[in-house]
Amino acid sequence: MKRALYVGSFDPLTYGHLNIMERAADLVDELIVVVSASTAKNYLFSEEERLSMVKDSLLDRNIENCQIIAHDGLTVKLAREKNARLLIRGIRSVKDFEYERDIADLNSLMDEGIETLCLISDAEYQSISSTMVKEIAFYGGDVHQLVPSGVEDRLKKAMMKVDKDK
Repeated sequence: MKRALYVGSFDPLTYGHLNIMERAADLVDELIVVVSASTAKNYLFSEEERLSMVKDSLLDRNIENCQIIAHDGLTVKLAREKNARLLIRGIRSVKDFEYERDIADLNSLMDEGIETLCLISDAEYQSISSTMVKEIAFYGGDVHQLVPSGVEDRLKKAMMKVDKDK
Protein backbone atom coordinates (compact mmCIF):
# COMPACT_ATOMS: atom_id res chain seq x y z
CA MET A 1 0.00 0.00 0.00
CA LYS A 2 1.34 3.41 -0.99
CA ARG A 3 0.90 5.76 1.96
CA ALA A 4 1.96 9.42 2.04
CA LEU A 5 1.99 12.25 4.55
CA TYR A 6 0.91 15.80 3.75
CA VAL A 7 1.90 18.02 6.66
CA GLY A 8 0.84 21.60 7.28
CA SER A 9 -0.46 23.96 9.91
CA PHE A 10 -3.62 24.69 7.89
CA ASP A 11 -4.26 27.89 9.85
CA PRO A 12 -6.61 28.29 8.07
CA LEU A 13 -7.12 25.64 5.42
CA THR A 14 -7.21 27.22 1.93
CA TYR A 15 -8.32 26.10 -1.50
CA GLY A 16 -4.61 25.79 -2.31
CA HIS A 17 -4.19 23.18 0.44
CA LEU A 18 -7.27 21.32 -0.79
CA ASN A 19 -5.94 21.34 -4.34
CA ILE A 20 -2.75 19.61 -3.19
CA MET A 21 -4.72 17.15 -1.03
CA GLU A 22 -7.02 16.18 -3.91
CA ARG A 23 -4.17 15.65 -6.33
CA ALA A 24 -2.03 13.76 -3.80
CA ALA A 25 -4.95 11.51 -2.82
CA ASP A 26 -5.21 10.47 -6.48
CA LEU A 27 -1.56 9.35 -6.45
CA VAL A 28 -1.55 7.14 -3.34
CA ASP A 29 -3.69 4.51 -1.66
CA GLU A 30 -3.84 6.51 1.57
CA LEU A 31 -3.02 10.14 2.27
CA ILE A 32 -2.40 11.03 5.88
CA VAL A 33 -3.09 14.74 6.34
CA VAL A 34 -1.13 15.91 9.35
CA VAL A 35 -2.13 19.06 11.20
CA SER A 36 1.13 20.13 12.74
CA ALA A 37 2.17 22.33 15.58
CA SER A 38 5.13 24.52 14.72
CA THR A 39 7.11 26.23 17.44
CA ALA A 40 7.69 29.11 15.02
CA LYS A 41 4.00 29.93 14.51
CA ASN A 42 1.26 31.63 16.48
CA TYR A 43 -2.01 30.02 15.48
CA LEU A 44 -5.36 31.75 15.02
CA PHE A 45 -7.20 28.44 15.31
CA SER A 46 -6.76 25.67 17.87
CA GLU A 47 -5.54 22.24 16.84
CA GLU A 48 -9.08 20.89 17.18
CA GLU A 49 -10.49 23.66 14.96
CA ARG A 50 -7.86 23.03 12.29
CA LEU A 51 -8.50 19.28 12.37
CA SER A 52 -12.23 19.95 12.02
CA MET A 53 -11.74 22.33 9.08
CA VAL A 54 -9.67 19.74 7.23
CA LYS A 55 -12.09 16.88 7.98
CA ASP A 56 -15.16 18.87 6.96
CA SER A 57 -13.57 20.15 3.75
CA LEU A 58 -12.36 16.70 2.67
CA LEU A 59 -15.83 15.26 3.35
CA ASP A 60 -17.42 18.04 1.28
CA ARG A 61 -15.17 17.10 -1.64
CA ASN A 62 -15.72 13.35 -1.22
CA ILE A 63 -12.02 12.62 -0.76
CA GLU A 64 -12.25 9.33 1.07
CA ASN A 65 -8.75 7.86 1.14
CA CYS A 66 -7.50 10.34 3.73
CA GLN A 67 -6.76 10.01 7.39
CA ILE A 68 -6.50 13.27 9.36
CA ILE A 69 -4.33 13.44 12.46
CA ALA A 70 -2.52 15.98 14.61
CA HIS A 71 1.19 15.69 15.31
CA ASP A 72 3.81 17.62 17.21
CA GLY A 73 7.28 16.37 16.37
CA LEU A 74 9.56 15.30 13.57
CA THR A 75 7.78 14.38 10.37
CA VAL A 76 10.36 11.68 9.61
CA LYS A 77 9.58 9.89 12.88
CA LEU A 78 5.86 10.05 12.16
CA ALA A 79 6.43 8.72 8.64
CA ARG A 80 8.25 5.70 10.09
CA GLU A 81 5.44 5.11 12.62
CA LYS A 82 2.79 5.29 9.89
CA ASN A 83 4.83 3.28 7.38
CA ALA A 84 4.72 6.18 4.94
CA ARG A 85 7.79 6.59 2.75
CA LEU A 86 6.47 9.56 0.79
CA LEU A 87 6.07 13.16 1.92
CA ILE A 88 3.86 15.45 -0.15
CA ARG A 89 4.72 19.13 -0.30
CA GLY A 90 3.00 21.97 -2.15
CA ILE A 91 5.00 24.52 -4.11
CA ARG A 92 3.61 27.93 -5.08
CA SER A 93 6.80 29.75 -6.06
CA VAL A 94 10.58 29.60 -6.37
CA LYS A 95 10.79 30.78 -2.76
CA ASP A 96 8.69 27.78 -1.67
CA PHE A 97 10.88 25.46 -3.74
CA GLU A 98 14.08 26.57 -2.00
CA TYR A 99 12.51 26.12 1.43
CA GLU A 100 11.01 22.72 0.55
CA ARG A 101 14.26 21.50 -1.01
CA ASP A 102 16.12 22.27 2.23
CA ILE A 103 13.51 20.39 4.28
CA ALA A 104 13.64 17.44 1.87
CA ASP A 105 17.44 17.33 2.15
CA LEU A 106 17.29 17.31 5.95
CA ASN A 107 14.57 14.65 5.99
CA SER A 108 16.74 12.51 3.69
CA LEU A 109 19.67 12.89 6.05
CA MET A 110 17.52 11.62 8.92
CA ASP A 111 16.04 8.75 6.87
CA GLU A 112 17.35 7.84 3.42
CA GLY A 113 14.15 5.94 2.66
CA ILE A 114 11.97 9.05 2.77
CA GLU A 115 11.04 10.55 -0.59
CA THR A 116 9.59 14.02 -1.02
CA LEU A 117 7.15 14.70 -3.83
CA CYS A 118 6.57 18.38 -4.55
CA LEU A 119 3.32 19.23 -6.31
CA ILE A 120 3.20 22.60 -8.00
CA SER A 121 0.03 24.49 -7.11
CA ASP A 122 -2.44 25.04 -9.89
CA ALA A 123 -2.10 28.60 -11.20
CA GLU A 124 -5.32 29.82 -9.59
CA TYR A 125 -4.00 28.94 -6.12
CA GLN A 126 -0.39 30.15 -6.36
CA SER A 127 -1.07 33.48 -4.66
CA ILE A 128 -3.04 32.05 -1.74
CA SER A 129 -1.33 31.72 1.62
CA SER A 130 -2.90 31.24 5.02
CA THR A 131 -1.11 34.37 6.23
CA MET A 132 -2.59 36.50 3.46
CA VAL A 133 -6.05 34.99 3.97
CA LYS A 134 -5.94 35.97 7.66
CA GLU A 135 -4.80 39.48 6.75
CA ILE A 136 -7.62 39.93 4.24
CA ALA A 137 -10.18 38.57 6.73
CA PHE A 138 -8.83 40.79 9.52
CA TYR A 139 -9.51 43.90 7.46
CA GLY A 140 -12.98 42.71 6.44
CA GLY A 141 -12.10 41.58 2.94
CA ASP A 142 -13.92 38.87 1.04
CA VAL A 143 -12.18 35.48 1.29
CA HIS A 144 -14.86 33.24 -0.25
CA GLN A 145 -12.70 32.55 -3.32
CA LEU A 146 -9.74 31.59 -1.13
CA VAL A 147 -11.21 29.20 1.46
CA PRO A 148 -14.12 26.75 1.72
CA SER A 149 -17.36 28.21 3.10
CA GLY A 150 -17.02 26.46 6.48
CA VAL A 151 -13.56 27.95 6.89
CA GLU A 152 -14.86 31.37 5.84
CA ASP A 153 -17.50 31.22 8.58
CA ARG A 154 -14.90 30.29 11.19
CA LEU A 155 -12.62 33.09 10.00
CA LYS A 156 -15.39 35.65 10.40
CA LYS A 157 -16.08 34.48 13.95
CA ALA A 158 -12.38 34.46 14.81
CA MET A 159 -11.92 37.98 13.44
CA MET A 160 -14.86 39.27 15.52
CA LYS A 161 -13.11 37.84 18.57
CA VAL A 162 -9.77 39.40 17.54
CA ASP A 163 -11.54 42.77 17.12
CA LYS A 164 -13.04 42.50 20.62
CA ASP A 165 -9.68 41.59 22.14
CA LYS A 166 -8.13 44.86 20.93
